[in-house]
Amino acid sequence: MNTDRLLREVEKRLAHLAEKDRAEALDAVREEIARERRWDTPHATVETERERRAEAETLRDVLEAINRQPSLDDTIEEVLKQLARIVVFDSCSLGLIEADGSFRILASRGFPDPASIRGRTFQSPLHETLRNGRSPLALSDVTIDERFTREEGAELIRSWAGIPLLVEGEVIGVLCLDRHRVDPFDEEDLHRAKAVAFSSAAAIRKAQLLEKVRRYAALMERVVSVDEAVFAGRTPAELARIILDGALRIGSYAGGVLVLEGDGDTRVAARGEGAGVSDRPVAPALLTRTARRLDAEQSASVAPSVGLDR
Repeated sequence: MNTDRLLREVEKRLAHLAEKDRAEALDAVREEIARERRWDTPHATVETERERRAEAETLRDVLEAINRQPSLDDTIEEVLKQLARIVVFDSCSLGLIEADGSFRILASRGFPDPASIRGRTFQSPLHETLRNGRSPLALSDVTIDERFTREEGAELIRSWAGIPLLVEGEVIGVLCLDRHRVDPFDEEDLHRAKAVAFSSAAAIRKAQLLEKVRRYAALMERVVSVDEAVFAGRTPAELARIILDGALRIGSYAGGVLVLEGDGDTRVAARGEGAGVSDRPVAPALLTRTARRLDAEQSASVAPSVGLDR
């Protein structure tokens, strides 16, 4: 039955009535048509309603699990874990935006070697589109889309979707979903992922702010410790160790070294756990007046000179 055509025909036949009476009559016809449809397919209606209710409950559980995590790392890991409950994918990753506009991967699932992916930065036309467009993007087959950049570890990806993480209109990261066969993410997939991404972005931003507060508090504690050590007349070697220990605690680092430049030479003033004694000259690349991050290749090249190549 063509409902629109029927209603137009009824409206023509009721043209002699006042506008209010005609509207009431048409509303009554619409209600009767809807009632007949529910009567014809009661099972389908009940089943659909049951499915929608179950999906809503699952989504609620997902968002609650994400928002109750105590730290930034736990929050990010939980996002990917919970996302797998409502969207089918083979692998996924979550990256947060850096100062230069690139994204740094902080967590991933489904890859052969997740550790090799964590910390990697990337920037491609696709991610620029996500950052500027602020809306989800899906590729049916990445092999025929020039915007998709093949990275090491992503050789199996065929279908891909990216969802920006937005907080008050600002892109703070991106959520990437992958399938290892040509099986495009449909609108329902993107809708579910977007719902998770929306809540996840807020949870991640909250965790970031809490992390900053914790680090600032830890920094103040370490500054006080160094001041006390200085006024207590501790030796330079002891001071160097106190400074290094404080830096490791603030950043939750597994190990490190403190390199000082003296009169005509550069030396390791303090070593964390796991760093051995090295008789090699300290790599010039470690000398810097501004904070910077070394990539995996740069780290590997300078590690032997400070005893961190074990």
